[in-house]
Amino acid sequence: WQAPDEVIDSVIDTALEAGYRHIDTAYVYGNEAAIGKALKRWFDSGKIKREELFIVTKLPMVGLQADKVEKYLNRSLAALQLTYVDLYLIHFPCGLEEKGENLFPQDESGNLILDKTTEHVSLWKVCNYTTS
Repeated sequence: WQAPDEVIDSVIDTALEAGYRHIDTAYVYGNEAAIGKALKRWFDSGKIKREELFIVTKLPMVGLQADKVEKYLNRSLAALQLTYVDLYLIHFPCGLEEKGENLFPQDESGNLILDKTTEHVSLWKVCNYTTS
């Protein structure tokens, strides 16, 4: 998940050539755009069809509110250059406060700022509905 884009491109090529059909990523990994670029190249070449892959991504911790799910899912879809993912996971059991584009907001002491208002049931319902 911390590989540079050119390495991701090579890894996707190697994996698909070897028969891998499950691609796992996450918004916080920062690699969705590189994966999307590599997949698009494969789709455009006709070597593989979208429906032959099982692609997973994850809602970031700063998005654990029902009204934020669509925003982050759409960002992931745009980066991956896809119209759908096969599985959309809630990446972590507790949320972090959304502070701009910072995915790991911290207070002045360096502690992560937890979002204590996360409602897991409503979050699950909207994630389930959004991706069905």
